[in-house]
Amino acid sequence: MSASRTPDRTRENKMAGAKRRLRLWMGFMVVFAGWGLYTYIDQAATIEGLKADYQVQEKKKNAAKETRNEVQQEVDRLNTTEYILQIARSKGMLLPDEVLIRKHEE
Repeated sequence: MSASRTPDRTRENKMAGAKRRLRLWMGFMVVFAGWGLYTYIDQAATIEGLKADYQVQEKKKNAAKETRNEVQQEVDRLNTTEYILQIARSKGMLLPDEVLIRKHEE
């Protein structure tokens, strides 16, 4: 009888070893998948935060560009003689040979 039991025990030992290796492998896969999922969620949250910051900075950049364009237009206008004369006349200044004519309101 001892001869017939020996192959059964080795077979049971092999099955138990295979089950142990399978459980170990499954445990490793669960840990690895959990780590991967955690990393993915963390990076997705970081990306969303960075997108929001990017949009805020993009709005600031566009506002600064708009202001710069307005100032550049004003500088370009100030480089013309006609615009300088218009500003001076609106403040009551005259050229030396000009005569101011005003209409009296009734």
